[in-house]
Formats: sequence, structure tokens, C-alpha cells
Amino acid sequence: MKILHRQILKEVTLIFAVTLSSMISLIVIGRMIDLKEIFVGQNIAILDVIKAFLFLSPSFLSLVIPIACMLSIFLCFLRMTSDRELTALQVSGISIKNLVLSPLIFSLAAFGLTLYVSMNLVSWGADNFRKTALEMIRDQTEISIQPGVFNQFLPGMAIFAQQTDLETGDLKNVFIRDETRRESPLTIVAPQGRIISDTDQGEVVFILDKGRIYRLNASDISVVSFGEYRVRLDLFGLIGGIELKDKDPEEMSWSQLSQARFEAAPATGAYRVVALEQHKRFALPMACLILGFFAVPLGMTLHGIGRNWGLFLAIICFLVYYSLFTAGYSLGEMGKIPIFIALWIPNVFFAVLAVSGFYFFNQGRELNLKKTFIKILRKDKNVHHTQ
Repeated sequence: MKILHRQILKEVTLIFAVTLSSMISLIVIGRMIDLKEIFVGQNIAILDVIKAFLFLSPSFLSLVIPIACMLSIFLCFLRMTSDRELTALQVSGISIKNLVLSPLIFSLAAFGLTLYVSMNLVSWGADNFRKTALEMIRDQTEISIQPGVFNQFLPGMAIFAQQTDLETGDLKNVFIRDETRRESPLTIVAPQGRIISDTDQGEVVFILDKGRIYRLNASDISVVSFGEYRVRLDLFGLIGGIELKDKDPEEMSWSQLSQARFEAAPATGAYRVVALEQHKRFALPMACLILGFFAVPLGMTLHGIGRNWGLFLAIICFLVYYSLFTAGYSLGEMGKIPIFIALWIPNVFFAVLAVSGFYFFNQGRELNLKKTFIKILRKDKNVHHTQ
């Protein structure tokens, strides 16, 4: 039995690794295509881009791991069914109960991995992505500020520095022309300044020391002296649609979610979103167990289909799960159904299907989709001939 469990775990793990890496690659490629103009336009190094996407990966791993878990277990048992290995095992006296141990161990491992990703890596990746994006933009901004040249990489703003230090970000003899507000353009002059990144606010900031601000209002000119003045760069203009200013609930750690839920007023939209995110952190890991168990009887009872059709069928099943999950989230967010059941509907539904599937298999039944489909076609032909 140990050899059997070891072989099943080995095959399931191999399929899981291939499936997970393929899905992650497709998602990353899709994201890179969406953001290619942003990174190419800023002339950012490819290693920095890979680093940024590495920090983004935990945000979709919690959803990818359950489907990879289900696909790997389903394809393994589908192959065993197609090759009649399960029939041979049953003839030799090995019951279905003995075969459940391997997918149980694997599903538990996937559950632990998804739970760790949801509780720790999601917020860690979001925080590091913010920092990495800001550092890339800050470095690019420092490089873009060529000494002795009017730099116009920001719309409506021209920046001039007589001297620049790329290592420290220090600037000498700074001149800034700010026309972002057309009704009252500003001219800022300072003998020195520096560039810093504010990761908390998601901004890159010019700090100017001991300078003057010249403001033109109609026919009047006002002059204001300052000891320190900060010019906050519009990162949305620099990096397109990447949101860096406010943390969404899906980017928060568990402690931040708890704090946000405590501060939000009950029965409000903000409270429901935070509460749903907390339930999501447990519902998706639990999906590994439920979908893993659902895949066992599904792979055992189906017969007569190849791996390609089996893969297609498993993806359809997960799309049904995801549709129920999305519908439950939307209804819970709108307050149509209680929050504590909104994201658990698909888990309960597929748990019932898994139990029914085990019962179906224990009755000694098999579902040959190929023969069933041929019978349906023959019946349709006979109906047409009789007509």
C-alpha cells in the first residue's frame, strides 16, 4: 500500500507542478502584455520587471492552487480509470477507502500552502510590489533628470537641475515650472533639493530647501519664500493604471483586515468588503480539500474520455465553482445574503457533489461519456428518420 500511495502522490505532484507553472506563466504573460507600454515606456530593466511580477504572484496563487489541485488529482485518477488500473486494484482486494489517503494528503498540503499564501504572502507581496514599483520609478526619475537640461517627462511640468547625484538623489540649483493648474501656474526656484520615495503614500517626492515660489494670477505676481517645499509627483501619470495609493482589502494582512473591520461601521459597504475578504482567506484554502475530494470520484466514474477532454471537463467544473464564488461575493457585497455564507456556497455545493460521487462509485457504476454521447446522437438520428 505504501508503494501505491507513493506512486499516486508522485504522479499527482508532477501534474500539479506542470499545471501550476503553466497557469502562472499564462497569467504573468497576460499581465506583461497589459503593462508592456508602461514598462517599455519607462525603459525599466527586465530584471526589475520580473521582480515586480514575482511580488504580484501571491495575489493570484490563492485562486490558482485550488484549480491546480483539482486538475492534478482528477487527471491522475482519470488515467487510472482509463487504463483499468482501478479495476485491477479492486479485483486484488483494495477498496476505494484505501485510495482516498493519497489525495487526502495532497489536498491537505495544498490547503496548508494556500492558507499560508492567503494569510502571509498576499500582503507581503503587495507591500513589496509597492516598494519595488516606487524604487523603479524613483530611479528612473533620477536618471531622467539630466543636469543642465529641462526635463519634461511629466505632463504639465518642466524640471531643471544644474547638478544631479544619482546615488543620493541630491539636486543643485533646481528650477521647476508647474503648469498642472493652468489658471495659476507656479515657478519654483531652490538652491538645492533631493528626491525621496514615500512608500506609505505611494508617491515620489521632490524636497526643495530654502527657495521661492512665483505664482502668476491674472496680471499679478506673488512671491513666497519657503524653508522646505515638497513637490509630489503624479505616479498615475508615470505608471499608468497601477494603484499604489490606497491598500485594497485583498492587499491587507490579517491584522490590517481585523483593524479595518473594527473601524468600519456595520452594515456599510466597506464593512462587508472587509468581512468578505476575511472569509475569502479561509474559503479558498478549504476549496483545495473540497475540490480535491470532488476530483477523486469524478475521475473514477468517468470512462472513455481522454486527458484532453478530461482537462476540459475539469476546467468547466472549476468555472462553475468560480461563477458561484463570484456570484456569492457580489450578493454578499450588496448585502443580499449573509456574509458568513456568501463565499461558502460553492464549497458546500461541491462537497455535496463529492459525497454523491463517492456513493455513485461505491455502487459499482461508471459513466462512459463517449458511449453516452454516441447513444444520444443515434437517438437523434432515429427521431429524424421517423419524422
